[in-house]
Amino acid sequence: MDRIFWLQCDTLLDAQGELLAAYDAYRHLQSRFQAQQAEAAQRARWGAVPEAVMAAGEATGERYGEVGDNRRPPDRFHGERPEAGRTTRTGQVSVVNAVAGRGEEADHDARSRLLAELRRHLLAPAAPKQPVEPLTLSEVRQRVAHLHSLYQRGNYAEAVRALPDTFEQANLLTRTCTGTQRALAVGSLAAANLAAAKLTVKLGDPSLAWVAADRAARVAAEQAEDVALVAAAAFSVGTALLAMPDRVGDAEEVVLAALDGVTDTRDSASTGPRVLSAHGALTLLAALIAARQAQPAAVERHLDDANALARRLGADRNDLWTGFGPTNVMIHRISIAARTDQPQLAIHLGEQLDTSSLPAALVSRRARVHLDLAAAYACSPGNDPAAVLHLLEAERIAPQTVHVHGRTRHLIGDLLTRERRAVTPGLRALAERAGIAA
Repeated sequence: MDRIFWLQCDTLLDAQGELLAAYDAYRHLQSRFQAQQAEAAQRARWGAVPEAVMAAGEATGERYGEVGDNRRPPDRFHGERPEAGRTTRTGQVSVVNAVAGRGEEADHDARSRLLAELRRHLLAPAAPKQPVEPLTLSEVRQRVAHLHSLYQRGNYAEAVRALPDTFEQANLLTRTCTGTQRALAVGSLAAANLAAAKLTVKLGDPSLAWVAADRAARVAAEQAEDVALVAAAAFSVGTALLAMPDRVGDAEEVVLAALDGVTDTRDSASTGPRVLSAHGALTLLAALIAARQAQPAAVERHLDDANALARRLGADRNDLWTGFGPTNVMIHRISIAARTDQPQLAIHLGEQLDTSSLPAALVSRRARVHLDLAAAYACSPGNDPAAVLHLLEAERIAPQTVHVHGRTRHLIGDLLTRERRAVTPGLRALAERAGIAA
């Protein structure tokens, strides 16, 4: 309840201002408590790369622990009405930004520190201080899979922390393995670079993502017979280019060439799920590129092709960490509608969406649906409250995904400019947690 409510109660009951004074005292205590929670949650979630890391130049803490709870977030988006201030499934309040309420210090926030760490690991990795004890091929592949899982769960801080040792071990394997095992080691190194590229795009440095994606493509080229891996690397290059200013044409060239190079999955009954998934992911990226170029006919053609591939795949899967399947095709339809000034279509599709069949690891992808729907509602007159509710639900599911996403941060800022606190009570607190100045 807001201050206006208590002011009315005070007037009706002739309480001489006592109810209003008690409400103000409560809000002051609540604000202090939330600030303390923010600091604690910062250490718990973003603390994987604390300020001490930047001074010492090395990560701290446990590297490969389990992350949170494996239970799924709510699967149906239609009719959900999250409450502000809810806790996450691990019992922690969704307040994770190190600079909540500091606004002008955004350049020093957790995202910037994570990017600095990524740049150092990718461009100037430090030599190990002591000899590295090699892991087995199976162990390295598990670590690479865990790295991708951290990314998909929206735990970017822990993924950055896990990256350097995973790279070191994968590189070591490519130098020591032979024969079939070396081919698998090369694949693991390519996959590690794919994870790094995804992270850097998400954190806002597409140029660095291009470096990692290009490395993945070069490594994958050593195993040209692995069509799916080569296609996944091309997808990563295309994604990085699409995120750069004025490079959409280059992204289109890369993606369409890669689609031509994928095995003809329409005619090959023996095509496996990895190739189908990589092909499908490339096709969805082609649809996003066409949307950016305002080519609606091409968008529909690519979406229809992706839907046909998803039907052939037969289920929502996560081969090569693509998350491809029928539900992901629908998610892309919503995203494209939200980005091409079709908010009502995005909302309509969102009401039909059921993500219960998505693999449990795709936490960030579930959150992204809420972000797209928040953008759609924000474009519809009188729907700011629904937009805020979707933003809060996305934050509950994957806080880091919300706090680092550039378009979402702009959306929150836009909503603040027309804020009506009585109808969007959770907006200002969300902005504070994301480090966005009111």
